[in-house]
Amino acid sequence: MQFLEMAKDMTLSTLASIVGTRNVDTVLNANSLERAVNIGTEFLTRPITNTIVDAQKKMSILNQFVGDSDIFEKAALGSELVWQSLAQFNCFPDAIRIPEEIKIPSSVGVLGNGEPVSNGLYAGCMDDLKYTGEIQTTRFAEYSDAFPGGALTGGNSTSEPFQWFKLPWGEVALYSTLSPDEMLYFPVYPETLDDGVTANYDEMGEMLYQYEPWKVYKSSGPRTISFNFSFHRDMWTGDHRDGCANNLIRGCEANCYPNFDGSLVNVPIVSLYIHGTNFITGVMTDCKTKWDGPIGLDGYYLKCELSFTIIEISPQALSYNTIRGKGLIG
Repeated sequence: MQFLEMAKDMTLSTLASIVGTRNVDTVLNANSLERAVNIGTEFLTRPITNTIVDAQKKMSILNQFVGDSDIFEKAALGSELVWQSLAQFNCFPDAIRIPEEIKIPSSVGVLGNGEPVSNGLYAGCMDDLKYTGEIQTTRFAEYSDAFPGGALTGGNSTSEPFQWFKLPWGEVALYSTLSPDEMLYFPVYPETLDDGVTANYDEMGEMLYQYEPWKVYKSSGPRTISFNFSFHRDMWTGDHRDGCANNLIRGCEANCYPNFDGSLVNVPIVSLYIHGTNFITGVMTDCKTKWDGPIGLDGYYLKCELSFTIIEISPQALSYNTIRGKGLIG
């Protein structure tokens, strides 16, 4: 992951020379920016909503940056304005996010060193947020080495094994209208995706001298997708007793039930996001879990396969032109 620090005098042409002309629109979309000649001024002066970012949201944000210690540190030690910008725009107030598919040369002003955060520092920061809501700045003086304990050289190490894998933190998330302030983040991508669309036609009765039957358009869809995720309960913090896997599973299962407000029945509408893009919005019609060994310290299985099905309720009217204009993801 990379971020590019923005100067006030940054122009759109300068940005294009850094990220590539064909990549400019992708970068602007990733940071919720409109095209402007003076893009630096446009970026640095846009209003950031003054809302409280709770500890749970901060933990979710930091989980995206475990593969780059410099980005992790900048976020962890940031002011409330930094947290608000990350929560609202998914970027820093002074640095734009560079999408994963775009790589720019490392230089001054480019964040993303590719060095994973040490297990001790990660656990300490998460504990700080969990118990006090604030991260102690002294933790970054204690853990200055990205590879403590000889993890890469065979020495004694207490590092969490999963930190050496590139887990897609923040890349795959589920949103529900019944929990508007919470996103459920998956530590893995779906194992497979079987996507597609259908068109439904009625056949008119036989007509004289007509060789082939006439088809009259009836409807398209609905688009129905089943997702299957396979993950380990240690993938969040290295401790399967942290409750993170249970929160994800119960959060998904809850979307198969409505909320009742007197005689009013509120049905959840869910949206699955992949790489920051809305992949599908609709109703969840089933949710299943399949458990497998080994057995953890709490006496329950560690490996879980979570699957659910979403039937699309498109947030926009779909037509030939809208489908032609859609991106690869979604």
